[in-house]
Amino acid sequence: MTALAWLAAGWATTFLTLCSLALLDRVPHPWVPDDASPLAGLAAVPMSWCLVVVASLVLGALAVAARRPAARRPAGRALVAVGLGVVLVIADVRALAFLGYLPMLVLALVGVGPAAGHLDAGLVVDSAAALAHAIGGMAVVATGVRLLGRPSWGRWTRWGPRAVAVAIVVPLLYAATRIAWALDIPLGVRREMLDELGSARYAGLGLALFAVVGALLTWGLQARWGEVFWTWLPRYGGRPVPVALALVPGLLVAGAVSAAGISFWRMLLAGDIAEVPGATSDWAAWAPELLWPLWGAALAVGCLAYLGRRRAVTGDRRGTGGVTDPGRVLS
Repeated sequence: MTALAWLAAGWATTFLTLCSLALLDRVPHPWVPDDASPLAGLAAVPMSWCLVVVASLVLGALAVAARRPAARRPAGRALVAVGLGVVLVIADVRALAFLGYLPMLVLALVGVGPAAGHLDAGLVVDSAAALAHAIGGMAVVATGVRLLGRPSWGRWTRWGPRAVAVAIVVPLLYAATRIAWALDIPLGVRREMLDELGSARYAGLGLALFAVVGALLTWGLQARWGEVFWTWLPRYGGRPVPVALALVPGLLVAGAVSAAGISFWRMLLAGDIAEVPGATSDWAAWAPELLWPLWGAALAVGCLAYLGRRRAVTGDRRGTGGVTDPGRVLS
């Protein structure tokens, strides 16, 4: 088993155990969907049953693939389908929130920043669990892709520049609104809402800076420095960038932002968008998030284009056709 297969199995085993114990009233239920989640209508007990079924499917598919080589492709298709469901439906907006607020949470632990003294332990744990679902789901998808064989990743390269451009523009649009708020400019919202936010606007600034950094790193999927470390870097200067260093976080963020965007669309379609801070007329509080599924899809395509390009370069250098097993790249 590859490292990603072990990660997928570890996620499934952990939540299968926790949810089974919860259904036996031995421990609290480990996962309750957020109001913005696509599964918001499920209570704790049915959610635990759902996770038991999903985790059992993952472990079953992994076991079948390990014992019966002829069943690797069907098991791979099942893992891809289940993994995408975990990333896009079970994981929700809290996964991205945990990633975005992580620097602020770290500072809060040492008594620095606007969140200092105001941490909600339950919210942090739930957000970390959402991120665990996003990571576990992506590991399940990647393991399934590996079992499917050796696809031609080079076909994605022609979509790379346009996908990367979209994956840069969308987060910058979001960042522009939050940076404006931090500068006391009510871009897309009423002055009253901005005043009500108070110091909370600086939490939005943290997310905006996270989005800007993400946009810059996304540029690396097409830039030369995304393939070879800058020469002025000590020790690593001039060396090739490990493919996994770009691919793994890129795909993780793609899954997290897609899940978060789906959560906002669910709120919009269910008429719950008014629950977002501010009135429905404060479009900047929620409209940029509706573009996040597009951001996630574009980022995923950009990552696949990067993999195809790097694979082609490796093949040219070695004369062997390159790294054809995506599991080796991702593990």
